[in-house]
Amino acid sequence: MLMLEELLCYVLIGAVGLILLVVLYLPVYFILRKRISLQRQLAYFLFIGCVLVIAGATVIETVIIRIADGMPLLSATHSLNLIPFQFITTEWGMSTRKQITQEIANVMMFVPLGFIFPAVYKRLRRGRWTILCTMGVSFCIEFMQYFIGRSADVDDVLLNTCGGAIGYLLFSAFSLLFKDRKNWKRFIGTE
Repeated sequence: MLMLEELLCYVLIGAVGLILLVVLYLPVYFILRKRISLQRQLAYFLFIGCVLVIAGATVIETVIIRIADGMPLLSATHSLNLIPFQFITTEWGMSTRKQITQEIANVMMFVPLGFIFPAVYKRLRRGRWTILCTMGVSFCIEFMQYFIGRSADVDDVLLNTCGGAIGYLLFSAFSLLFKDRKNWKRFIGTE
């Protein structure tokens, strides 16, 4: 039950961040409402929200803490794991429950991005391109984390990419279910 509570805490933090973004986005909506449909603006908004929530959870928080503590932005200590599937056998100094929570969070965090990438970018409507883009985003995050004092881990890239693939599968399912719906067509920019 504690694992579920931690995961829900992550979701709650993301939801609060999105609510704040909605408030900031409202003026943009009213400026663009006659040129871009509400559904399409929602797709763009969700994309920006996904990117900001992921960046906030993985990089921005650490950068803010380092700056607030008067520490240099780049860390002198580095942690790197290049051995795939190490998360299965290594505890990394945390409880098993905490580790499982982290792994599930790594997958869940990229599901929305895997869903919204093909909705926003027509060129990413093929699964391999969405998966490559989510992998690229994850790699960039891990690359930055290495230099700011957080661990960089190939397992995180693999888990994030799995989340992106799940998101793409959900997008594909929605596309099949709602392909004739006007709101879906507006959301993905085909109408």
